[in-house]
Amino acid sequence: MIVPLLGGAYELIDKQQEIGDRIFPFNSRSVIAGFQRVINKLEIKDLRYHDLRREGASRLFEKGYKIDEVAQVTGHRNINTLWQVYTELYPNRLHDKDL
Repeated sequence: MIVPLLGGAYELIDKQQEIGDRIFPFNSRSVIAGFQRVINKLEIKDLRYHDLRREGASRLFEKGYKIDEVAQVTGHRNINTLWQVYTELYPNRLHDKDL
């Protein structure tokens, strides 16, 4: 999947040392385990690693990105999933419309 890089993402990737085929040569299970250790240490309840994806999508919507643009960045293949996030973020968006 080709994903557009926003903000300083390209510069961050460009600074990475080349080790193998991956940009960040970490096992996904190790990253999730590390995240979980931090969550446990900080005693944060009801937060999953996957919640960060939703938070990222929410921030892009707040910046004015359209739903198809957010889908390209987050890798969502199902626009309906993003539509649910968007409508939960802006339930009163229709109040600003003229009838």
